[in-house]
Amino acid sequence: MYLVSDCIFSLILMKEKIIFSGAIVMYFISFPLIFYAISGSIFFFIFDRLPKFNKPIIRYLTMLMIASFIVSFPISFYVGYKLKNDGYLVCDKISWMSPTTYVKDIKLCE
Repeated sequence: MYLVSDCIFSLILMKEKIIFSGAIVMYFISFPLIFYAISGSIFFFIFDRLPKFNKPIIRYLTMLMIASFIVSFPISFYVGYKLKNDGYLVCDKISWMSPTTYVKDIKLCE
């Protein structure tokens, strides 16, 4: 979560180097489900029972995760468009799966 929050904060603060992709949005929005799954499993192993409102919580967090899949792609396209209009340059990617790196100066791509 540290790497995802670092990417989000660099975008919010409009730093010189911004790393962003649709997957970062998905991870950020889906984090409550991942956190609840980890904490719920720890709760289960300690107390040998499920949390009281487990089913509704899982249902709503799953809907949030599905919404993050749907919303992440338009957000990614908008952020790319906005950063390019603000004068950011796009660095070459290492692979097609790596997030896009936006920089103010092309020398920062190294």
